[in-house]
Amino acid sequence: MLDEYPKTITLDDGFEFTLRPMTQYDGDKLYRFFVSLPESDRRYLRNRTVDRLLIESWCRNLNPDKVLPILAENEDGLIANGTLHRETHGWSKHIGEIRMTIASEYQQRGIGNILTKELADLARKLGVERLMARVVTSRDYVINLFVLNGFKQISTLKNFVKSVVDSSYKDIAILVKDL
Repeated sequence: MLDEYPKTITLDDGFEFTLRPMTQYDGDKLYRFFVSLPESDRRYLRNRTVDRLLIESWCRNLNPDKVLPILAENEDGLIANGTLHRETHGWSKHIGEIRMTIASEYQQRGIGNILTKELADLARKLGVERLMARVVTSRDYVINLFVLNGFKQISTLKNFVKSVVDSSYKDIAILVKDL
């Protein structure tokens, strides 16, 4: 399945980038990607991605059975990061969760749409039956991306997540897609 990578993608406007699985050697690239994000984007991430040790541990401890990370890059470096998270046993092993981060200068160009479809395709091949995404509700364009890709918003949890940047509480939308 991962032998299909790397994949070269060309957008309608001619912009070209490559999709590939993350490797243990991507720690520095991934760290530079996350620190280059504006704080306004980092505030919605689940982890403190400016912590180099955390990023390096993700790369060192790769386990694609639990977390399958796909990177998007061009000649300038990483432009997006998408992950498929799965349980390996128990009552939710049929469920996958998609998480994505796209550099602000590349947002709303179709990269998120391509990455969502790519991760859904990988999930299907791995036997995942249902995908989930959790999105802070103020990021309505991200919610719209998932809806356009067949996800349905099934719930909103009020004041459920706490920003890692300023400790403020945010509402979160739960979106689900049956595969």
